[in-house]
Amino acid sequence: MLQQQNAWLRPSHLLTQIDGVLGFYHRHAIRDTGGFYQQLNVQGEPGQDDVHHLVSSARIVVNFARGMLLFNKPEYAATVRHGLDFIAQHHRWPDGQGYHWLLQDGKAQDSDQYCYGYGFLMLAYANALQAGISAAGPLLEQTFVLMNRYFWQPQYGLYADQLSVDLQTLHGYRGQNANMHACEAMLAAYEATGDNKYLQRAQLLAHNIVVRNTQTTKGLLWEHYTDKWQIDWDYNKDDPQNLYKPWGYQAGHFTEWTKLLLILYRHSPQPWLLQRAQELMDSALKHSWDNHHNGLLYGFDPDGQVCDEHKYFWVQAETLAAMAWLMKYLDNQAYQAPFAELANYIEAHFVVPNEHIWYRLLNRQNQAVDQWIALPGAKCDYHNVGACYDILRSLKA
Repeated sequence: MLQQQNAWLRPSHLLTQIDGVLGFYHRHAIRDTGGFYQQLNVQGEPGQDDVHHLVSSARIVVNFARGMLLFNKPEYAATVRHGLDFIAQHHRWPDGQGYHWLLQDGKAQDSDQYCYGYGFLMLAYANALQAGISAAGPLLEQTFVLMNRYFWQPQYGLYADQLSVDLQTLHGYRGQNANMHACEAMLAAYEATGDNKYLQRAQLLAHNIVVRNTQTTKGLLWEHYTDKWQIDWDYNKDDPQNLYKPWGYQAGHFTEWTKLLLILYRHSPQPWLLQRAQELMDSALKHSWDNHHNGLLYGFDPDGQVCDEHKYFWVQAETLAAMAWLMKYLDNQAYQAPFAELANYIEAHFVVPNEHIWYRLLNRQNQAVDQWIALPGAKCDYHNVGACYDILRSLKA
């Protein structure tokens, strides 16, 4: 009964949300000179107009590729090609052996190689291929090859994070976040190609992060590690709001892994995937749900105390999608009420009325922190489009 009543479990509502977001970006984000405006306010007005972060360049392609799959609109197909062309001509090195991480005013500002960025490149190429753009197929395979060459460490069964621009020196930091998005990319690559090597890599990454690496943390996912994959409890301790590497346990990553484990379960139903998915969701809700103002808070420390009380759009989105997958595969009603509560909270506080885009960041009292809907590398409505897309997939699975 709840599934019939809750709008966020109705395909028509989910499709309206996705199409609304894509319409906003199609109207406001396409640069005639190439790429996308990656900084937009709620009115769709750009800020810095020539800053291009590899992550946003790839994520916007992912959004419109999913739009192609759902709506078959020619303008969405053209936008995917527009985005892929910019990546090929500006982010990708002329020799094809690397990608610029950050461009500004037509010049590279950071050309180190980042595993996190390669994960989103693979995701963009996989989604484009799935949407019918055959030229993305060779690029997907090439990116996988480079990702393995630069970052894969077979002795640990995980990827390193950062390689110097001369392709000689790995940064000493290791993190779960890049590996989580690598797992996401492998799943998308498997779904686009049917090549089992991608599924096997996704399974290995998932097990090593959420099982092996949580043996000393009571099943909780720590973010930061040394180059020997030993927990680094102090990395960014003075920077709990760091964009990609915040200190503390991240409830949003717990629930994002829940979603990925259940997509893995869809393709290879192993009991440990379902068990860990439920454990991670329950831990996230226990430690980060705001009992006073609703929504999930950002981070908590090793003692279980909140260390960042902001509410990020992506945390709410990933949690909603993960709950939908749990409701799909668990024969109980444990997540129906939390799903409804979170969906109502999102509708009341994150979704911009009449636009379907989401506010990026709220304080604990659910007030928007700034005017920006999109920021380079930080937000382009990828997670909320993805959440709606994944809920649709869970309903059809």
